[in-house]
Amino acid sequence: MNHDSIVLEGVTTHNLRSVDVTLPKGKFIVAAGVSGSGKSSLIIDTLFEHSKSIYLGALSSRSLDLGDGDYQFDRIAGTQPPVALRQREGGYSNPRSTVGTLTGIDGLYRILFGAASHPVCPACFGPTGADLLCPDCGIYTEPHSAQHFSPNRREGKCLRCDGVGEMVGFSLDRIIPDPSRTLKEIWDGADSGTFAVPNCRKVFEAMAEDTGIPLDHPFARLTDGQRERVLHGSDTVYSIKLSKVTNDFRFEGILGFLERAYRNASSPARRNAFSNYLLRDACPACDGGRLRTESLKATVDGRTFPQFQQDELSASTERLRDALAEGRLPGQVRELAKEIVKQCANIAQVGLGHLQLRRPVVTLSGGELQRLLLAQHLASDLTGVMYVLDEPTAGLHDAETDNILASLRRLRDLGNTVIAIEHDEAVIAAADWVVELGPGAGSRGGEVVFEGPVAELLKQPDSPTAKALHSRPAARETADLGDAEWLDVRSLTRNNIEDQSVRLPLRGLTCVTGVSGAGKSSLVAGLHDKVKAGLKDAGAAGDIDGIKHLDDVTYVEKRPIGRSSRSTLATYIGIGDHIRDAFAGSEEAAERNLGRAEFSTNVVGGRCEACKGLGLAEVDMTLFRSEHVVCAECDGRRFQAHVLEVRLDDRNIHDVLSMTVEDALPWFDRLGHAKVVKALTVLDEFGLGYLPLGSSTTTLSGGEAQRLNLASELNKQRRRGTLFIFDEPTRGLHPADTRHLLALFERLIASGNTIVAIEHNLRVVAVADWVIDVGPGAGRAGGKVIHCGTPAELRASEESTTALHLRRALEGPTAAATPAGRPARSGPPASPPAGANDVLPSAVAIVTGCDGDAAAPRGLTVASLTAVSEEPGLIGFLVQATSSSWASIASRPHFCVNILSDEQPDIARVFARTRPDLRFDDVAWVATANGCPRIEGAFGLIECRTAASYRMGDHLLVLGKVLRTETDDDRRPLRHDGLGRDSGYGWILADEPAEAGAAT
Repeated sequence: MNHDSIVLEGVTTHNLRSVDVTLPKGKFIVAAGVSGSGKSSLIIDTLFEHSKSIYLGALSSRSLDLGDGDYQFDRIAGTQPPVALRQREGGYSNPRSTVGTLTGIDGLYRILFGAASHPVCPACFGPTGADLLCPDCGIYTEPHSAQHFSPNRREGKCLRCDGVGEMVGFSLDRIIPDPSRTLKEIWDGADSGTFAVPNCRKVFEAMAEDTGIPLDHPFARLTDGQRERVLHGSDTVYSIKLSKVTNDFRFEGILGFLERAYRNASSPARRNAFSNYLLRDACPACDGGRLRTESLKATVDGRTFPQFQQDELSASTERLRDALAEGRLPGQVRELAKEIVKQCANIAQVGLGHLQLRRPVVTLSGGELQRLLLAQHLASDLTGVMYVLDEPTAGLHDAETDNILASLRRLRDLGNTVIAIEHDEAVIAAADWVVELGPGAGSRGGEVVFEGPVAELLKQPDSPTAKALHSRPAARETADLGDAEWLDVRSLTRNNIEDQSVRLPLRGLTCVTGVSGAGKSSLVAGLHDKVKAGLKDAGAAGDIDGIKHLDDVTYVEKRPIGRSSRSTLATYIGIGDHIRDAFAGSEEAAERNLGRAEFSTNVVGGRCEACKGLGLAEVDMTLFRSEHVVCAECDGRRFQAHVLEVRLDDRNIHDVLSMTVEDALPWFDRLGHAKVVKALTVLDEFGLGYLPLGSSTTTLSGGEAQRLNLASELNKQRRRGTLFIFDEPTRGLHPADTRHLLALFERLIASGNTIVAIEHNLRVVAVADWVIDVGPGAGRAGGKVIHCGTPAELRASEESTTALHLRRALEGPTAAATPAGRPARSGPPASPPAGANDVLPSAVAIVTGCDGDAAAPRGLTVASLTAVSEEPGLIGFLVQATSSSWASIASRPHFCVNILSDEQPDIARVFARTRPDLRFDDVAWVATANGCPRIEGAFGLIECRTAASYRMGDHLLVLGKVLRTETDDDRRPLRHDGLGRDSGYGWILADEPAEAGAAT
């Protein structure tokens, strides 16, 4: 058995076709392929679930099999203990869940305060002595414990707000924002499901007629007594007839009805109906601190528990680190404080230093939540583990991908195997090993298209992923903005968005960009709410120009689709009833007295009762996990025989549900079922034509589920004059699938609709008509609209992080340079992370890369190699502007800096003095994962991604983003002063200017 690899043989889970694959251990592996090709089926549903079953079962003889997958395979060998980081949209709706509670750092701070803080007097809240006695009051207090700093424990929580930190109540200003409106107008404009319900309105009208309250008078002109009855009701009981039923009701007032209905609401959706009338204020007793006063007054190193909670993590971590260095913390909590610093540093490492521990999890963006979960894994320091990650960069800006890649490499370098399902081109390019599934999706996929290093993947002519990596952004004819009508929205305020304005073209595609946490979702949610209110009430459209051109607005948010075992493609898209009606309306069904219910798998009568209409029968294995087999009664056809005998155009109900979308389209079109054809057309446009109508939604991949969700929403809203707002519509989609989305956008725009999409995919941003960039940073450092214009104008921006990456994606690695005349921003000299500084000092350095599409190795010695900044980790060096070697290397995004050892002086001479096209003839080298030639035997390696280049006279200053470093600690670097006092190796002599030392 090969212990260096994980071997899977004969995998037939879902659409996989007897797949055989070998995954090298201790590597960063990416599973690529179009959406629905079988990536999740192979990596998560089979490899992870089987590995989990083995290792959890090994913990106890009573736990023989704890996996929950329906995987199928011939053999799996060489597995490691698995840890999975899956996409989690939703699932964190608890309002008490915060960044601190999710990461566990809150618990560490509670222990810290419980052990290191000194109690105050419970009466006067003044200081107490060493014996815990208040000298002024003569009262003893109890010593602190961790429970005194928990808002969920009676010892610590504020009793006024029950530890929530805020008081929620109904606001009269929100219920009746315009007192000049009449009572009839107030009731007509009430939100659905609130006091506008028929029984409440009828009993109010009965009371108003009885007591003489005029319904056509403005609320402001009512007497105090009349307003009191409107808001708080009366004790009189009235008989009200509703739907032929008469009942006795008492009008309890608008406020009374809302408070009772909100208190008795049994679901979040029902509670959400009242959200527009609720006002949240900080609790007056704890001022939002959630703790009782004694706990709020306690301090550690001069700061209270809420102050640590409300500080940004980067700031609070720095204070704690200083307190440790200066000995300001008691000895018994020093190790605990170090652990807090370590965990916070892991969070900052993935770009989340702007978060506060008290921030509710429900307010995090998808990208922030994904990185926060990843940071927890970085804190574990586990080795020998198999990490399985489902699109770890989903929802992230390109600027944040480098941090994620560095984190994944750290997990790998600890001795773990890291397997990521990914569509992001930068992640695929950075992998040590790629497994591509495909070539298509569903029944057209399920095969291994390629497995091996990235450099070999790029040579595969039949690989959809290779074609996507080589391709340029899709062409699209943008709108003529000269004749466009515009929508201007002002005074947008939500979360970190404060009083911002946006302008966007109607009947065009607008992308909202910015780093994760910048405020994109808050901005578009505010845009949606303002436009929705303005369409509903012209009086609320004061901050909007151009709303007259819109008839409707809909917000298509990211959300998980229903995962019931009975949910199918047909039922989810809303055509299940139409299919059943078509069969029930046939002559054969009428002759057999069969209605629509008999053609449903969820209703007793026509379905197979042996399998309850599922087509599969469960076999109870007692101690082992239950297995599912094809139902012997109906042979997997899900219906009883007399139902299957009914045929429509020579097909029974099972035949129709087994048809793919693309096959069903012409069939239903021929039969004249327009609504079914409309829905199937949308699915086909989204590239889902290969899915059977009866396929269960539980078998769909993340990308398929995302497209099905979008298709379902668009199927409801296909009309003119609608503003569609999409939240990351390309999330989970392979680059090859994006064309389906863009084609559908074109159809919507051509029909007179407007599209606004939160988007990180630069291929989509590049072809948009308009871009709204939010930033410049995340959290408090974001929340500003820093650009509102065309993509071409964005590319020229000097302030936008998105602009930097858009230039790099569209124009090549040197396009990120600062515009002429503007000096490069610099910071104090510092070392890049991951030990790169140990490689740098006084060593001979050779930059190596490849020449364009020919992938020919190129290299040159460089001068002035230095560390530029610590965050982000940058190195810099000078080369001659006319250097042909650097010009060929710069055409590709990655390069390596090889630091030579004492054993390699001859190589240094070759690269300094030999013709560029001959330098690799006698040099041993190997290719890195990014396709760069690495000199064998070098003392150290710094692998970089090109960040920028700046013209400085006759030279270029090149900056490289450090991706990873390697050092051979058993040898010494080759120092230039050991080779003579000349500049033949490209190094600067002490008495020479910086520009003179660059070699070609």
